[in-house]
Amino acid sequence: MMKLADLSVKLAELSKKTATAAEDAKVGRELLKEAIREKIVDAKGAAANLEEDIRNAGEEGQGKFRTAVLKTKMTVKAGLEDLKEARDKRPLENFVDAGIIYIYDCYEAAAALIAEAELSILEVAEALQEYDERFGGAK
Repeated sequence: MMKLADLSVKLAELSKKTATAAEDAKVGRELLKEAIREKIVDAKGAAANLEEDIRNAGEEGQGKFRTAVLKTKMTVKAGLEDLKEARDKRPLENFVDAGIIYIYDCYEAAAALIAEAELSILEVAEALQEYDERFGGAK
């Protein structure tokens, strides 16, 4: 009976660890989503500022307009570099997404194994009780 109690304690600890790991994964996904949202907001703000700069440049004269055009070219070039970098990041992001899916699959498998272990504990306890009743003593 002592082995069953130890096994039960270990299963309870595994269940707690599984729940903690699932919560950690959820928090990580939320932080990633928030970082992406912030980058989108920053990009929209930069675009609005650039439009304002171009509008002001036209009003302030030809010299400043050339400066704005140069700035726009640099911004477009930087944007193209960002797109190229984003293109290079996609395989890594796909790997991360696949990893997250794998993590969920592992948690589901662990949960199924825990349920199977709990069922086995109950079956062994029932068999021990039947053994005691039929043969008069614990093994």
